[in-house]
Amino acid sequence: MSYKHRPVFVLFGDSLTEWSFDEDTRGFGLFLREMYEGRVEVVNEGQAGYTSTRLKPNFTRIITRTTSPTAPPTLLFTIFLGANDACIIGDTAYIPWPEFESNMRMFIETILTQDAMPNTKIVLIGPPPINAASADSDIGAKQTAREVEEVNEWRKGGQRYKTYVSKKRYAEGMMGIAGEYGETGRVVGLDFWREMVDALYEEEGGVYDEELPPGSGLLGAKCFGEGWFTDGLHLDVKGYAVLSKALFELVTKTWPELAPERLEVV
Repeated sequence: MSYKHRPVFVLFGDSLTEWSFDEDTRGFGLFLREMYEGRVEVVNEGQAGYTSTRLKPNFTRIITRTTSPTAPPTLLFTIFLGANDACIIGDTAYIPWPEFESNMRMFIETILTQDAMPNTKIVLIGPPPINAASADSDIGAKQTAREVEEVNEWRKGGQRYKTYVSKKRYAEGMMGIAGEYGETGRVVGLDFWREMVDALYEEEGGVYDEELPPGSGLLGAKCFGEGWFTDGLHLDVKGYAVLSKALFELVTKTWPELAPERLEVV
């Protein structure tokens, strides 16, 4: 039987999804493709630079394809968005939360109500933190408490910190949306923000401080070091490894029937 008849995993999102198939960063797309080789066709539906609003025509195209009479079953549909929607750095297409929330609900409800997709499972993946750390993020110990406070108050007014806070809000909001659809048995949320933070503290030690969150760029806050991000916004090997592990464990624990060993080689 050819790969065209294998069941499908659709990975839908922005650059964090599109680039997750790259060999250099070893993202979750490549991970799933390798884990399910010969059993599932893992389809890359990521579009770099796109927001949830801009992706709506793409989503319609995907649904048309996956519900065609000759289409193989879609077992899993990941929706990994918010990184661009919540971004207010520079010349970006920021999408306000009410519009973003409406888009997320439309994506979810469209899938849930398709007669041709009765068993499709959905994972909402929240955006990760950014790594807004600057070169002098560790000089707080050389300054007085008052000086540190003044610098941090100034930084909180900047676009990078505001984007950091915005992404955290969108990540939390996405988990709330996922929870509302939990009773369907077909929708779960992956709090990737929390997974990244927990992994950093597990590696480096320390205790999480809500006033000095990691990657925020505030004096005294931890930063994500080499290997976590390629540029402060996009994931590198460590960041993607956290996502791959968390996603695989969540999917196979929530829906054991989607474990690789439960699916036929075709």
